[in-house]
Amino acid sequence: MPRYTGNLALLILILAPFSSASIYAQSVRTEISTDLCLKKISENVWIHESTIEIPQWGKVSANGLAILGEEELFLVDTPWNERQTAYLVKWFQTNFTVRDVHVIVSHFHQDNMGGLGWIQSRGFSSYGLKKTREICLVKGLPVPETALAESHIFSLGERTIQIFFPGPGHTEDSLAVWLPDEKILFGGCSVKALSNRTVGNTADSDIDRWPVSLKNLKSTFADAVIVVPGHGEEGDLSLIDHTIELISNIKYQ
Repeated sequence: MPRYTGNLALLILILAPFSSASIYAQSVRTEISTDLCLKKISENVWIHESTIEIPQWGKVSANGLAILGEEELFLVDTPWNERQTAYLVKWFQTNFTVRDVHVIVSHFHQDNMGGLGWIQSRGFSSYGLKKTREICLVKGLPVPETALAESHIFSLGERTIQIFFPGPGHTEDSLAVWLPDEKILFGGCSVKALSNRTVGNTADSDIDRWPVSLKNLKSTFADAVIVVPGHGEEGDLSLIDHTIELISNIKYQ
């Protein structure tokens, strides 16, 4: 039997920095429907990606998270609409033992809570910042059932899901979600994919405070391995630096 000494040690050093999250990031997509898919990025965490056609933008996809416990499913944001949301939940109920579903709304736009009405019609729990609930009330939108503090922790078995409000950005109520066990940070629509060349829709944005909020997000979760933006491909903390640069292009044009 051959003996592995120095070469084995070198191999261990090379492989050590790669977490299970970075391995899952290469996973193939699971198509649920023609406009809804899942990408597994950790043992019990998926990105759900839904797509709709918007006249002025064409086909637009949006990201959320699906976090699985023993009999619980947490969704960070719903897909764009109720049909997609129903398909998503039913896929998990079919493939796993899911009895309870909880939805965390990252902000009040359609790409984050378009399926909230269906969630509530099924008696599932929903959560959002106090500011999100206030905006939804004013705009006549479905209102997340429970108000969250700007820093809140959910327990999911032995794991935790941390809610964090870094400050205004894409909207005044844009929150982030941190999964410390997997080192996954959901930055939502306040964080842009590296493929983005603009920050997109800024109708409800706070351009001046957005960079400060992003720096707060990056310093708070400096050990993040995977950063998930609201749209486009996931990456690492360089997505936050990229977004700050895109915002500076607006401010100094």
